[in-house]
Amino acid sequence: MAFSQRSGFTLIELLVVIAIIAILAAILFPVFAQARAKARQITAISNLKQVGNAVLMYLQDYDETFPMTMETISSGKPDTVSYWATQNYQGALNPYIKMGRGVEKKESVWFDPGDPDKSQSTMWGSFTDNGLITGVPRSLASINEPAGTVYATLRGDKWAQLVGVSIPSPLPSASDPFWQSEYFDMCLDPWDESAASTSSYHWSKGNALPPCSLFPTASPCGTWDLQIAKRRYGNMTLVSYCDGHVKATPFERTFRDVANNEWDIN
Repeated sequence: MAFSQRSGFTLIELLVVIAIIAILAAILFPVFAQARAKARQITAISNLKQVGNAVLMYLQDYDETFPMTMETISSGKPDTVSYWATQNYQGALNPYIKMGRGVEKKESVWFDPGDPDKSQSTMWGSFTDNGLITGVPRSLASINEPAGTVYATLRGDKWAQLVGVSIPSPLPSASDPFWQSEYFDMCLDPWDESAASTSSYHWSKGNALPPCSLFPTASPCGTWDLQIAKRRYGNMTLVSYCDGHVKATPFERTFRDVANNEWDIN
């Protein structure tokens, strides 16, 4: 009587299969991660462009005047308003976007899907504006080269830590100082806070202070660029311009030197 032999993997064959699977995983997982990051970047660029297009439509309806994210206080200095300023700014653009405000809809155009702060209940959005444009009263006509002037970019990670504000838990009443804090500053302040009105880096002059990170020997220089996410997508940040176009670019290319940068309005 003949018996059939059992077929199966030997231990060596099994180890070879496992090794092949491990090699394939090591090759493919980084590719998948890069693909996911690229998809998030494409979505963020699209969202930033939609915001830029809304700004262009707003300009047509409001005598080419940009919506503001700050107010000029009695001392004559631009200042963060409050949580309600984010509501006002996003509310001003919402008729052209029709997706609600950032604190209401975390999947709206106000956010980059790769933003690690997006899930915070009080987070207003992933993009921060050039304060020389939205922090002060500014018209499109006052910008010398709209296609070469930065309107907005990616807000930095760990925002509460960057601005030195602790998010209360549970959230406090509307009268709490948290709601008037720098946490709700929606624009960069690329001017010299201590400059006299005659200084070229006074907020009214429209010139961006050289970042100390790029020009450590400049006098004066500023740290305003630390609030930008410069490395979320490789070595690039996302930047929109006053004419509506958007690109991914290294931050240093937006500020090559004092006389050649994309933050000045002059």
